[in-house]
Amino acid sequence: MLRRLEMIVAIDRHRNFGRAARALGISQPSLTRALQVLEAELGVRLFERDKAKCQPTEFGRIMLTRGRRMLSELDEARREIALLQGLETGEFRIGAAAYITQLWLGAAIGQLLAVHPKLKIRSSERLWYQLADALMASEIDIAVGEASEIGGHPDIVVGRLPRRPGVIICRAGHPLARRNDLEMGHLADYPLAGPLLPRRIAVHLPGSSALGSLAANGLAFRPAIFCESLVGIGDLVETSDALGMVPRAALAKAERRRGLAVLPIEVPWLCTEQALMWRRDRMAHPALKTFRDAVRRTEAAAMGGKAGNGLA
Repeated sequence: MLRRLEMIVAIDRHRNFGRAARALGISQPSLTRALQVLEAELGVRLFERDKAKCQPTEFGRIMLTRGRRMLSELDEARREIALLQGLETGEFRIGAAAYITQLWLGAAIGQLLAVHPKLKIRSSERLWYQLADALMASEIDIAVGEASEIGGHPDIVVGRLPRRPGVIICRAGHPLARRNDLEMGHLADYPLAGPLLPRRIAVHLPGSSALGSLAANGLAFRPAIFCESLVGIGDLVETSDALGMVPRAALAKAERRRGLAVLPIEVPWLCTEQALMWRRDRMAHPALKTFRDAVRRTEAAAMGGKAGNGLA
C-alpha cells in the first residue's frame, strides 16, 4: 500500500503519467495498472485523466491527504531510526536565509564536520518567510534566519543570535552621501536594491515610493530591485543611484568596497534579527548542539561582535 500511495502522490505532483512514472523509476504501463488496481480495490475513481493531464477527484483528494500524512509519518520514523543509529550514517538538513549562507554559514558547517566528519550535510538557501513552513513540513532539521515573524509557530524553538547593526549604502559620490541633513524622506527618490524585507523594517519605510512598495498584505516590503546576493547588491549600488540595506559586516565581503559609501543617517531599527530554529515536537538531531556552538562562534567572527553566552 505504501508504494501505491507514493504512486498517487507522484501522479498528483506531476499531473502526467509519463513524468510521474519517470520520477518513480517505473514504466508508464506499470504505473497505470497499479492505479487501476487501487481504484478497483477502493471502488472509486481517484483521477480524471486525458491525454494532456490528470486531476484528482474528490475521492482522490481524500486519498492524497491521508496518503501524504502516512508517508510523512513513515519518513519521520525512518529519520528517528537513523538518528538512533548515530552520526556515522545520519543526515543533517539546514535551511538558511541568503545573507547567512553568503556571510558565515559555510564556516559553521565546516566546524560541524570537523567534529562529525562522516555526517551527511544538506544545506539549502530559503527565503526568510519560507523557513517556518519548511521546518513544519519536515523538509529541514534546522533553520537559520529571520526570527521576527516566527511567533505564530508555538512548536518551533527559537535560539536567538545577537542583533547586528545594518547600514544603508550607496555609491561613492552619490548625491545623498554629501548631505549633512539626511533624513529617511530623502531616500524615497532612489530605488532600493535588496531582498524582501520583513514587517519590522517595512513599517519604517514609505508604503510606495522609488524605494519599492509594501506587499499587499502589509507584512513585508519589496524593494524596487529585488536581489538576494550581497555581491549583486554591491555591484548594483556601485554602478547606479540605487541604495542598499545590508549588515555592516557585509561591507567587508564586498569585492570592490572602495566604490561604496555608507549613508550618514542613524537607522537603529535596521539590524539583524536572526536565530536558529528547530521543532520541539521532533527528536532533536544529535548534531544540533555542536552546530549551535559552531554558529555562535562563526557568526560572531563574521559579524564583528561578541558571541554572548550562547543561544537562548
